[in-house]
Amino acid sequence: MGKQYILAIDRGQSKIKAALCNDEVEVVFVNSEECQEIQVRQPGWAEQDMKLMWKQTICAIKGVFNKSGVNPKEIAAVSFSGQGGGNFMIDKEGKPVYPGVLSLDNRHENIFLPQNLPRTLAFMYWLKKNEPEVYSKVRWILGCKDYLRYCLTGKVNVDISDTPAPVDLEEKKYILEGLDEAGISEVKEMLPEILYASEICGCVTNQAAQETGLLEGTPVVVGAHDMIACSLGAGGYRPGHLTIILGTLGINIAVVNEKIKLKKSVSSGKFFMFGGAFKGVKTVTTSIGSACNTVNWVLDTMFIEEKKEAKSLGISVFTLLERKLRGMQPTNVIFQPYLMGTFYNSAAKLGWAGIHMGTTREELLLSVFQGVCISMCIEIERLEKKAGKLDDVWLVGGGSESSIWRQMFADMLGRSVHICKTNEVGCRGAAVCAEIALKGFTKDTYFGIPKEGGVYYPNPRMTAIYKEQIQIYKNAYDMAVPVWEQQKSYK
Repeated sequence: MGKQYILAIDRGQSKIKAALCNDEVEVVFVNSEECQEIQVRQPGWAEQDMKLMWKQTICAIKGVFNKSGVNPKEIAAVSFSGQGGGNFMIDKEGKPVYPGVLSLDNRHENIFLPQNLPRTLAFMYWLKKNEPEVYSKVRWILGCKDYLRYCLTGKVNVDISDTPAPVDLEEKKYILEGLDEAGISEVKEMLPEILYASEICGCVTNQAAQETGLLEGTPVVVGAHDMIACSLGAGGYRPGHLTIILGTLGINIAVVNEKIKLKKSVSSGKFFMFGGAFKGVKTVTTSIGSACNTVNWVLDTMFIEEKKEAKSLGISVFTLLERKLRGMQPTNVIFQPYLMGTFYNSAAKLGWAGIHMGTTREELLLSVFQGVCISMCIEIERLEKKAGKLDDVWLVGGGSESSIWRQMFADMLGRSVHICKTNEVGCRGAAVCAEIALKGFTKDTYFGIPKEGGVYYPNPRMTAIYKEQIQIYKNAYDMAVPVWEQQKSYK
């Protein structure tokens, strides 16, 4: 029986997916399991049970085999994609010492460490000060997918796109400056080996084989941060490639020239820098901090009638909105989508401007779609100043299913926008990592470019209109900043 499939495991905070990808690196079967609801033991905390995470992963793996009828003997390798930025800590025996701490957890917010150290290390500072007995038990700091991979292989490692401490991307080594000054020098011994996402890091152990149904000895590949996996899944490996993840946060990921020196894996402010799947691939990202979650909030708060109408028609509310907004010209109503602030301005707020007596509900709805899109395009402009021109544009995430957003991005950017045929781009990216590991693909030879689900082309007339609107949005943002700052004093 031939090895025909890659098993890709994609672990988010709400669902864990197990997908089977064929030899063309396309997702052919997928099974998902609900994750535990986020546990909030104290205001601002965000945790999930690590042992339960592994049990849910086992269910997802068994489920995809049951649904597909694929024999585990046909699995060539297992690979991973996972939400980044959390603290999943184990002791020297490999047992969890604390609940898994998600990136949403805000215990780090009022902790300011030297050298601009990231939230994962700020949490370790908090843990040492507040729960020293737990801190003393920590042997390894992992990400969520790294812990699951450990359960599968018994090997401890992290990938270069999602490390618990800053990394010199050129040398593939941790940057340890600041740990002594921060008073957490012990963390130096808690940092796992760094590997590229496309490296084989171990194989399925006997125990994991019994639990999951996988074949003992099946190769396991490191896998990537979910953002990087999405970029890979959308074909991101050459400079000029842009992946727009139109999901909860609204994230843009650009592949940059390997000659650009990116010393730290994460930088403060408007840009976040990550290593890629293999040496020579580097990425820079930006985010507006609120995208589809903002749209959902607006619908739940102000457009309940439309939701009821959609339910009565037996269609989704987004299908109804597509019908209502189709053919409308751009609105002058400004919508700032910053429901959760931005990564570089937590004071930013959601708001409208330019509403008048003649403004219709449809215009307000259109302004929401328009505001999210324009705000993301402004971030892309900033990104291009660092990464160069981005001509190979792919739109992924839940929002990519909207034909309105698809055309808006094409018109605003003034370039064609590609849509992936599969919605499981993160799973596909994990599988790409495995294909590189197994077959030695490099950026100079064959690379698994995704199958297209469509291409949207810009309308020059609309591009000209949006160019003016983008400048208006920039002015509106600058004018709002001092107001947002003043609002900080009001509860």
